[in-house]
Amino acid sequence: MKNPPTLAATPFTRRSLLRGTGAVAVAAALGTAFASTATAVSASDLEPLRQRWVDQLTGRTAIAAGDPRFTAVITRMDSAVASIRRLLVPGPGTRTRIFSDADLTQDAQIVTTYSRIETLAIAWATPGTAVQADPAVLQEILDGLADGNRLVYNAAQPEFGNWWSWEIGTPKALGDTLAIVKDHLDPALLDACCRAIDHFIPDPTLQYPDSRGKVLSTGANRVDICQGIMIRSIVGGDVPRLQAAISALSPTWQYVASGDGFHADASFIQHNTVPYTGTYGLGLLWGLAKLFSLLAASTSAVSDPSHTQLFDSVDRSFAPFIHDGLMMDAVRGRAISRSSEPSFSDGASAIEAILWLARGVDQATAAAWRSMCLGWIKRNTVTDIYATSSIPRLALLVELEASTSTTAPEPLGHRYFPTMDRSAYRGPGWAVALGLCSRRIAWYECGNGENETGYNTGSGLTYLYAADAPHWDDHYWPTADLTALPGTTVDTTPLPPKAGGEWGSSTPKNEYTGGTTLDSYGLVAQHLIGPGGTGLKARKAWFFTQEFILALGADITTASGASVKTTIEHRNLGQSGGRAITVDGAPLSTSDGASARGMHWAHVEGVGGYLFLGQEPVRVSRQRRSGTWRAINTGGPTTSYSREYATMAIDHGLRPAAGTPGTYFYALLPGATPAETEEASLNSVRTEVLRNDAAAQGLRTGKLTAAAFWQAATVGSIAASGPALVLAWQSEGIVKLAVSEPTQTASELVLQISGTKATRARSAGEVKLSAIPDGVELRVSTAGLAGTTLAVDLLP
Repeated sequence: MKNPPTLAATPFTRRSLLRGTGAVAVAAALGTAFASTATAVSASDLEPLRQRWVDQLTGRTAIAAGDPRFTAVITRMDSAVASIRRLLVPGPGTRTRIFSDADLTQDAQIVTTYSRIETLAIAWATPGTAVQADPAVLQEILDGLADGNRLVYNAAQPEFGNWWSWEIGTPKALGDTLAIVKDHLDPALLDACCRAIDHFIPDPTLQYPDSRGKVLSTGANRVDICQGIMIRSIVGGDVPRLQAAISALSPTWQYVASGDGFHADASFIQHNTVPYTGTYGLGLLWGLAKLFSLLAASTSAVSDPSHTQLFDSVDRSFAPFIHDGLMMDAVRGRAISRSSEPSFSDGASAIEAILWLARGVDQATAAAWRSMCLGWIKRNTVTDIYATSSIPRLALLVELEASTSTTAPEPLGHRYFPTMDRSAYRGPGWAVALGLCSRRIAWYECGNGENETGYNTGSGLTYLYAADAPHWDDHYWPTADLTALPGTTVDTTPLPPKAGGEWGSSTPKNEYTGGTTLDSYGLVAQHLIGPGGTGLKARKAWFFTQEFILALGADITTASGASVKTTIEHRNLGQSGGRAITVDGAPLSTSDGASARGMHWAHVEGVGGYLFLGQEPVRVSRQRRSGTWRAINTGGPTTSYSREYATMAIDHGLRPAAGTPGTYFYALLPGATPAETEEASLNSVRTEVLRNDAAAQGLRTGKLTAAAFWQAATVGSIAASGPALVLAWQSEGIVKLAVSEPTQTASELVLQISGTKATRARSAGEVKLSAIPDGVELRVSTAGLAGTTLAVDLLP
């Protein structure tokens, strides 16, 4: 298509925002892209801004007539509108609810009601729909707004239930509807609706403005509240409130030292203790992308020369967790329990947000982002992003495919995020993420009846993304054994729902969780203290290469007296199952499985190989499991789903409670064939375990040594003065080191490296080198590194 449909956009450069502080000057962080809050927006801007927002909501300027993809979206809209209209309760002005199935005494149903009215309004304003400009539908919208204000969402109503319903969910949907139908609103109704929004969100910097006490809004919540106020202000003609909301956006992309928001290491936290890049962070990115596009059209939109941290977050915070079009579950929090929000849905939303932003950055950055998005779309073999897109998203996709963008491959290698205890590693054709917990990060998050039994998702959960792409999205969470999640070590004592509290309210007081990266290698370690107060403790380490992942476990104990297990794999084989499972060259067909100390390796078709390298017994089994989303989310459907699973678990028995700590050592070989797995087993993947105990865990493979120090100890040729993570590559007198101080408390780390005669150290940090017998000593300043990796080269 030579001239693809476009949504009008006024470019702003990647250097369009100033850094700084202050609540009243947009230039403090939003920059002169919007000038200052005193002059950023004028009254003459309001109507163009409203029209532009309606353009973004409906995509009405972007529809390509005759394109079957747009026709398909419109057909879906018509179907949704017909369903909504069938639920309308007759008798506007006297009815007690607007939709027959939405009781307005429940706060969630208030959001549902206003979201449905918004859907009707969008369809009414969209060219080509069955209800475009339909006077009957317009009247239904106006009656819905009037009755909603009369019955519940008004300036006299106190909040009940979840604050989000009143301060984000409803005002956003209401504001969008007002923007669409303003020309047909009675001024008194418009005023009443605006006053209702003002009542629930009077200040963009606050949540809970009522008697529960004022709480500072942060992160994605701040962006959503600002949007609600901004659109209400555009429609209601309130320039001061609009300017205040624009100003209040500025902290949302600034780096924070603690709590909610983006951190300097590219982590994103919400609710103080929960890694949330893939949902709350995504909501922030998506919301800001739309608002930036909106405000760039104002007469005050001018560029400034500073860089922005928001645009940097696309590459640093979001891209590492998007794999072949999906958003990794490790950063989606309690969203994993939502049947309506699979990881590919959040991945598609991320692509849309990035494409929105790409319209306004410099050409080189836009080209790189579009190539990245095109790669994700083309490698997605599970879902059709076109088939689930809205008209605005579809317009962005059509524009992308008509561009000259090339397809960017997945970048290989390791990224560790110390603030949020998440690891992302990519090998050729596969990826893996780790879900961890620490003093900073909660075991898991539950709330609103969601994810109440997800307590083991922070216990070392190893999210492997292999050739069987649907694995995690194919009803995994309702059918899986949540006490047998891959990579986790668990005490088998049954735990009640909400173990550890809601909203990530408690964290384990462990020694450390951390990681480090050297070239294409990665090392991560976690001192696990199990959820639920069972007394479970374990020391867990992972070593990543482009060929395999090695996992070490040591010092595994519990106080409960129950048995303890470490799960190597719990793979969803799909509804039909039947995929081949091979154990030591023999097919596994029975549901009873196999258990023995003597097993060496296994292979799962479509995934890869597994090596059992430790001494404790491993059980490999095939099992069919069933479950419902309702069991893990009180708002989920009750339909029962059945899936077949391949499970491999190490039984530590009761010995940890008897004073004999358990251990493990195993390897994952993503993409390996059975023959390759067997060969690797015979060669122990060319790896020597140097130590695996309470003091340190380490191994050597080729010229590389990986060591996780829990205290002062020695691993191979490396001695450390205290807790540390070290990757060391030694060859011909040259040593390359990657070092992190994972407790994030020590100001200095002392390392001794034997077998080298290096005379100088090269590093971006402060490192002092001195000679010792048969080696060197390094004094590494770790103050202020906050667990990030410091690279050190030792040279002759």
